[in-house]
Amino acid sequence: MNQNLSNIDFDPELLLGAYNALNVCLRLQPEERLTLITDQDTLEIAAALIHEIEKIGSDYRVFILEDFMPRPLTHMPLQILDDLKQSQVSIFAALSLTGELKIRIALTALVNRHKIRHGHMVDINKQIMREGMRADFKQIDDLSLKILRKARKARFVRAKSKSGTDIKAEFSPELKWIKTSGIISPDKWGNLPGGKAFLWLTASLGITSVKNTATLRKPH
Repeated sequence: MNQNLSNIDFDPELLLGAYNALNVCLRLQPEERLTLITDQDTLEIAAALIHEIEKIGSDYRVFILEDFMPRPLTHMPLQILDDLKQSQVSIFAALSLTGELKIRIALTALVNRHKIRHGHMVDINKQIMREGMRADFKQIDDLSLKILRKARKARFVRAKSKSGTDIKAEFSPELKWIKTSGIISPDKWGNLPGGKAFLWLTASLGITSVKNTATLRKPH
């Protein structure tokens, strides 16, 4: 169900973020195939992504969620899931609606089974494209690797603050760290923009101090 989104006008400020998504984070190659899933609210960003896909020269299919049924969707359309099985790379660039978590779970489950390099751009907007997606993801990945090399040797982490927080958490040696720095591999799909490393903890103990502040203004 390829839509002719390449004719949609888009803000040129989106191009650097689209370039990063396709060339740096997903490393799309000309001989590969990509599935792009989007929605009516995200068509301009989808058009910028397609511009970069066509520059690379890859085959691609694009699906607009509202073409299948009114949203929120009750299930991920079978046509989209079948198409994903043929692709090495995929992108979900659409708004998240209440009740649609299960369709994204179905999507990422298939991505995991088929080892697809998948960029999850949920709730992506023009500001994020102009800011977060312009990050130097190679530098973020290098920093993430440095952190992982240190963290893998550690047995616990401790966090303290002046306000009274004092928490100690133990790392399990049986579990491995996962890096989602924005450089996406077949082994782990990632959110875009991305930049974190995480691990399940064995146990945690301590005190957390939380301070909330609010400013009240007289209505005009």
